[in-house]
Amino acid sequence: MAPDGAGDARPPRIAVLGDFDSIHTRSWVEGSAARGLDVHAISFYRPSTPPAGATLHVLRDDGGAGGGSAVLAPAGDRDSSAGTGRRRLRDRAPRGAVRLVQALRYRRAGLAQVVAEIAPDVLHAHFLVEHGFYGATLGVHPYVVTCWGSDVLVEPRRDPISQLIARWTLRRAEAVTSNNHVMAERLLELGARRDRVDVITLGADRYFLDDAEASVNMRAGDDAGPAVVLSTRAHEPLYNIGEIIRAFAALPESFRRARLVVAHGGSLTPRLRAQAAPLGERVEFAGFLDRPRLRDLMHAASVFISVPSSDGTSVALLQAMAVGCLPIVSDLATQRELVDDGVNGLRVPLHRPDLLAQAIARALADAPLRRRAAGMNRRLVEERGLNEHEMTKLEALYRRLAVAL
Repeated sequence: MAPDGAGDARPPRIAVLGDFDSIHTRSWVEGSAARGLDVHAISFYRPSTPPAGATLHVLRDDGGAGGGSAVLAPAGDRDSSAGTGRRRLRDRAPRGAVRLVQALRYRRAGLAQVVAEIAPDVLHAHFLVEHGFYGATLGVHPYVVTCWGSDVLVEPRRDPISQLIARWTLRRAEAVTSNNHVMAERLLELGARRDRVDVITLGADRYFLDDAEASVNMRAGDDAGPAVVLSTRAHEPLYNIGEIIRAFAALPESFRRARLVVAHGGSLTPRLRAQAAPLGERVEFAGFLDRPRLRDLMHAASVFISVPSSDGTSVALLQAMAVGCLPIVSDLATQRELVDDGVNGLRVPLHRPDLLAQAIARALADAPLRRRAAGMNRRLVEERGLNEHEMTKLEALYRRLAVAL
C-alpha cells in the first residue's frame, strides 16, 4: 500500500508485473493508464514495445530492447554455450520446478525493492503460475492475479509442483480475474474463494465494431471475388495451424477459388509454409499485422478459424466477431460461451481436420448464416467483450481494493 495521507487527491497507483512483449498484457496496462490511473509496469527484461502511458521498471536492463520474455527463459540464458546447456536442463525439468528457480531470480534481480519503491495501492500480476506466482512471493497486499487460459486449464495439470504453485498463489490474492466463467469455475476447483473471483475479459476495442457494412458478410449479393478464410493465431503447437491448412486443402473442387490467409507467426512458421507450398497462391502468409491491416483483412474474410487445443477467451476471436467474420472454433467449453453451433458460428471437435473442412465448406456456402451471425456477434461483443466496458470493471476493482486494506 502507498503511504497514508495520499487521500483522494491522486489516482490509485497500480504496479503491474508481467510480460509486456505480450500484446494482451500490454493492452491491460495501456487501458488502465488511459483511464488516468498511475500505472507502473515491472518487467524482467526491457520489452520491445513499452506499454504506453505507464512508468516502466526493468529488473535486468541490458540497455537494449526486445530482450524477450523472462517466462521460462531465465536471466543468463542468452549466453550461447552455457545458455544452451541451461536451456536443455530446463526443458527436461518439470515446469513447476523451473518456476521456483524463476521466482528466486526475480527476487535476486530486485523485484521486492522495485515494488517497495513504487509503493503501489494495488499489486497486479498476469498469468497465474508465472508472474502471478512471482508476485505472490512478495507478500504485498492488496494483490490481484489475472488468469489467461492455459495457466488455469493446462499448466496446473502438467506436474504436481505447478498445481501447488497455482493453489498457493490463489490463496494469497485478494482478487483473481478470469477471462470467462468456465475458467472461473476451474479456479474455484483450484482453491480460489468465490467472492474473490471476477470475470473481466480482455476483449475487442470499439475500433473493430466501426464500419460494420465493410464486412463482406454484410454485403450479401455483392461480387466480392474469391472467398477468404482467415487465421490469426500464433504459429505454435497449441493453435493447430497445420490442421487448418490441411482442412483447407481438402475443400471440395467447388471452393478451389477460395483463399486462406494465415497471419501472425511463431516457431512453426517455416514448417507451415512448407506444408502450404503445394497450394501455391491459394494460401498467403501475411505475417504480423497492425490494427488497420488486421481489420481490413477481417472485413474481407468470410470465415475466421481458431481451433486451439485449449483456450480462454481469445481476443482474436472477439475481434473477428466484432468485425463480422463467421467464427469456426474448437468445441471447447470456453468457446461454447461465445459460439452457439449453427447459430452464430460453427464448432468442430479437436484434431478433426476432416470435420473442419466440412465446416469451412458449410460456412462458405451459407451466406444467410454468415449475415445473420455477423449481426448477432457484433451485439454479443458490445454486451460481453468490449474493452471500454471491461476496463471500467477493472478500474472499479482497483479502487475497491485500494481503499479496503
